[in-house]
Amino acid sequence: MKCLVFSDSHGYSFFMRRAISNHPDAEVVFFLGDGLSDLEDVFSMYPNKKFLAVRGNCDSTVIAMGQGIKKTDHIELMGKKIVFTHGDLYGVKFGIDGLSRLAYDTNADIILFGHTHSPVSAYIPQESTAEADEAPAEKPFYIFNPGSVGMLGAPTYGVMTLTDGEPLFSHGSFL
Repeated sequence: MKCLVFSDSHGYSFFMRRAISNHPDAEVVFFLGDGLSDLEDVFSMYPNKKFLAVRGNCDSTVIAMGQGIKKTDHIELMGKKIVFTHGDLYGVKFGIDGLSRLAYDTNADIILFGHTHSPVSAYIPQESTAEADEAPAEKPFYIFNPGSVGMLGAPTYGVMTLTDGEPLFSHGSFL
């Protein structure tokens, strides 16, 4: 299953439309906040796609696409628990500690986030425990930030491919 991941359009929906047109086989579109009104413009153009969204720190509305939009949400796709958030609530501009706690608290396999405008793709390995009687080790997870699809001069987006095996992540750009 191919998924497109967007964040931080900040008033520019052109590159979202272009990326969706370039990936007609994408079934799911994630939007990670800061531009919900841009997403509504795109949503109506692609009725055959499943759109999932969260609010960012610059989104003034909590309603988009006819539904209430949360700050953090989750879904299971292809046996993977995906938690998606803008990232501002988890201090992503200062590191991944907040995302690590979110992954642990939600038992996530994948954390999608935005806010920083910088593309990131990383595998966070399992932390081992020193003592057998301690809490179980945290399981490994992936973090993925598509960057900013509204960054004039260097707009980026993400592609996440889910299979029975490990997920694949890549970044697209319009440079």
